[in-house]
Amino acid sequence: MTDIRVDVADDPDDRSSKVFKVFKVFKVAISDETFTFKTFTFEDAEITAAQIAEAVGAHPVTQFRILQQLTSGEVETKRPTELADLREAGVERFFVIRGDRTYDFTIDGLSLEWPLAEITGSHLRVLARATDRQDLVRVTAEGFKAVAGGDVVSLDSAEAEEFRLVERKQTVTIFYREDPFVVERRRWSTEELMALFEVKAGYKLDLIQPDGEFKEMKPNEAIEVREGMEFTSHVPSGQSS
Repeated sequence: MTDIRVDVADDPDDRSSKVFKVFKVFKVAISDETFTFKTFTFEDAEITAAQIAEAVGAHPVTQFRILQQLTSGEVETKRPTELADLREAGVERFFVIRGDRTYDFTIDGLSLEWPLAEITGSHLRVLARATDRQDLVRVTAEGFKAVAGGDVVSLDSAEAEEFRLVERKQTVTIFYREDPFVVERRRWSTEELMALFEVKAGYKLDLIQPDGEFKEMKPNEAIEVREGMEFTSHVPSGQSS
């Protein structure tokens, strides 16, 4: 992104006058693995990846990976001496992350790299530029597996991981004690779900997690329902069913 900077100084030949100098400055956004971007400006239209690292105090540069997200959406590693042209629209976003290698993956066929073996679903969505009407899914041998924002995804496999964006359905099917319920895709409170499932008075509602563990839902807790979620209920400890 290009901006204009105007410097004002006294005219050395006429102290009552001012000298105006106009400069082009180029804005870039730089983040680490937290996706917390900060804006920096450079006067040169072309800068090295090492200059990007220096701007955020990444020393020594050999211990960091500098990545650039291109206009296509692809993310690629930049060598420290490699130039980035800031005059091109949409190339002003960089990541500087400590690491000694990168992990390859694709989203809708676009090639991306990441210097950490794990990444959250929410950060994958940012890289994929997903909209609110799109879901991110992982391509597996068994088919598509939904990736939620809070999921931690491993990229450390023998082959490049593959992800896709799919149009988000407005309803999902969830289960209570194996009975299916087609519900609106949104955040549901504990009380709303208990009313929907007609849970017995005094019972507690449990979310059955992917690992099979039961998580008791607390009063007024709200969760985003996802396809295939399973619930059950139990009588509180110390009470008879």
